[in-house]
Amino acid sequence: MELVCTEQWWERESSADGGEGRLEIRSGLSQPLVQSFIADTELTDSEPVIRYARFQIPAEAPPTVYGSVTQVSWELTGRLETEKGNPVTKSREITVLTPPVVQTGRSAADLTAEASFSGCILAMVLVNDVVGAGGFLEGELRARMNSTYQARDVRIELHTVESAGDRQAESLRERVSLESDVQLTTARPYVWAFSVPVPNRILPTVKSGHTTVSWRIKAVVDTDQSPDGFCVEREVHVFTST
Repeated sequence: MELVCTEQWWERESSADGGEGRLEIRSGLSQPLVQSFIADTELTDSEPVIRYARFQIPAEAPPTVYGSVTQVSWELTGRLETEKGNPVTKSREITVLTPPVVQTGRSAADLTAEASFSGCILAMVLVNDVVGAGGFLEGELRARMNSTYQARDVRIELHTVESAGDRQAESLRERVSLESDVQLTTARPYVWAFSVPVPNRILPTVKSGHTTVSWRIKAVVDTDQSPDGFCVEREVHVFTST
């Protein structure tokens, strides 16, 4: 039995190479994970021969990743070699998950991102900044206006940034509108509660080998007067285990 990890990335030929580079596919393990058994055993059709294999995933090994450009895959292969005939092999892909991250003693300041503009002050306060795939990022967006603005949309976005060697990709994974076509004035502070679903996909936060994946949550107040709107963002951590 052999457990194989394969990582793929792109590598430019030179610094002057403006393309995506050459695709590289190599092992993500420092050494092979192999177990050999049923040696020098006579096999007959009278009864099945059953053996159990147990592999320990190295702590430094990368997890399974399937993104826009990033890919790390794992495959388990069984191989039977006999004195007569060709070897018989059977392979199956498996998924290696990332463990939950537990962070205790977090203060409100640890979970708050704030940005000041001439037109307003934005603060995004999260309940949690570590979440499993398929879970929710929850919190409040708070705004205090210094001038009156007509907001086309107030929304929360969830983005990923991936790097696979010299190739990168940024993707909008989720978008939730909190309010639209609203006039924001200096008369009072504004508070919008939000709950953003995290896609249930094998794309954890990771930095290993040539593969990097990060997740960011971004709050946007899109106004008529400001072409770029007002925004505040911060990084969050996504794991894939249940």
